[in-house]
Amino acid sequence: MHQSTVPSVRPGPGGRLLRARDLEVTAARARLRAARDASPRHWDSQDLRGELLLALERLAATVVRSGAPVPYRLSSEIDLYRRLGRLS
Repeated sequence: MHQSTVPSVRPGPGGRLLRARDLEVTAARARLRAARDASPRHWDSQDLRGELLLALERLAATVVRSGAPVPYRLSSEIDLYRRLGRLS
């Protein structure tokens, strides 16, 4: 099981939005993983990688708006999927 990208979620509206964004990332990861497991053809999952990248970027933007720094693992994963998108 993949750990949450957000280290802690504060109570209140901002915390709920962070949790919602984190759940979006978790769901996008699950869809990409399921597609990879179902088909060895990597180009089939390009759209799903794009969806995951969008979810990760939305999570990072929400973290920044909350006043917290973007966790290194999150920014690193965003960079990875951006580079993969340019290679496709």
